[in-house]
Amino acid sequence: MCEKLKNLKKTEYKIALLLSEKQLLSAKELQNFLKKDKATIYRNLKSLIKKNIIREILTDEKTFYEINCNIHNPIHPHFECIKCKKLFCLKALSAEDTINLSYYTNFEINSIDIKIKGICDECKEK
Repeated sequence: MCEKLKNLKKTEYKIALLLSEKQLLSAKELQNFLKKDKATIYRNLKSLIKKNIIREILTDEKTFYEINCNIHNPIHPHFECIKCKKLFCLKALSAEDTINLSYYTNFEINSIDIKIKGICDECKEK
């Protein structure tokens, strides 16, 4: 488990734990798993984002959340299916890939967000 999860409030911890297990979840899915009201879920998500414990991944349809612990969940791209609207985690970037990205600029890179859109295997078969 990620060191960042120490000293969290009860609901924050439950959200972080669920995201550690399930990888990507929407606020509605978190609400269903935890049986909490919408306001509680969003308040805790906002707090976890501010503490840099979770990442927010925006799609055309909704927002997903995942744990932001580089040891257990390193920087990785996402794939969004334009037909079924599912979001998939792709293979993590290697350290070499990340270092190579830093050669493009003198800026200090703190985070990288890559989202690829297309049609997933399941939708291609239909």
